[in-house]
Amino acid sequence: MKRLELLDYARFVATLCVLNFHYLFNGINNGKISSITYIDGIVDIAKYGYLGVEFFFMASGYVIYLSLGNKSAGQFIAARITRLYPVFWAAVILTSCFTILWGGPMMSVTLPQFLANLTMLPSIFGYGYVDGVYWTLEFELRFYLLVLFFLIVGLRRRLNLVFMLWPVLMLAAFLFELQHLPYMGGYYCFFATGVLLLRTTPSKIPVIPLMICLYLCITFSCGKALGFTQSKGFAFSPFVIDAIIAAQFLFFLLLNTKKSSHIVIPGSRTAGDLSYPLFLIHAHLGYMFISQFATNTHRLLFYGLTWLVILSIAVVMHRLIEKQGQELIRDFFMKTIGEPVDALIRIIAGQNVGRNHS
Repeated sequence: MKRLELLDYARFVATLCVLNFHYLFNGINNGKISSITYIDGIVDIAKYGYLGVEFFFMASGYVIYLSLGNKSAGQFIAARITRLYPVFWAAVILTSCFTILWGGPMMSVTLPQFLANLTMLPSIFGYGYVDGVYWTLEFELRFYLLVLFFLIVGLRRRLNLVFMLWPVLMLAAFLFELQHLPYMGGYYCFFATGVLLLRTTPSKIPVIPLMICLYLCITFSCGKALGFTQSKGFAFSPFVIDAIIAAQFLFFLLLNTKKSSHIVIPGSRTAGDLSYPLFLIHAHLGYMFISQFATNTHRLLFYGLTWLVILSIAVVMHRLIEKQGQELIRDFFMKTIGEPVDALIRIIAGQNVGRNHS
């Protein structure tokens, strides 16, 4: 699919926002960074970095059609698994190994927990995440499985309609307090937003479903910030949150313009490629490194060293796993998952043809 260089850089910036949220605010707040305290003034900015996750989910929705292209359902899911799992497995292994040395009681990992995390869905086995950021991947995977379901049941040509109805159903679930139903609440409004925002021209944006998404996104993020205010002891401004969410909407609208699609930015591919491995390994590894070596006297120095170390690890992971092994890994997943999925679809299609003839 065609790379959007502006989106590549935006993903990297969003990753840095989440990284700084964890290092400068959340890690200290939850006690996983124990050797230093907040930096006055900076913490009041860094605390909003969690909204980078909302951006990731919008981006996943935005590129779903681009990722799908003319691929079969099997090719689509094999490509998504190739993107998600190999680097994730490396991150789980690396983080788990370091917890043996530096994890302590707050970040310890058991063998059953480690094995459950390799599925990317440890919660269904009753285990917590090896690293707190992994919860986002469960949403990503579930979104891809939803798209795969639509493809299997033959709704490829009706995906546009399905995704325009999705916000309406989520609004109904919100009004009748049914957000607990699968795909009907929480972060899924951000995925739906991204899907709706991908159009050839801004004039083709479905306004009403998108306005519903904007309402649901702002309501959800402000509600989450209220929970943060109560649990973390820091006030979060709903006006700042509204402005950031609105800016994210405007960014994806900007991507639909011809000028933005032709923007060439040096290093954008590298920035986009590093975003995923950097996101996967930054939290607990960073917490442990900072807690082991940083003090309030030298915290700026060790923040810089931590960013450098984590970025270097991300570069190595990308080059060794995503770059050099990508073709081999993709072929493996295509044979073990993609081809069986396509075979299943052919069987279902054949049964439907048989019923129609009968």
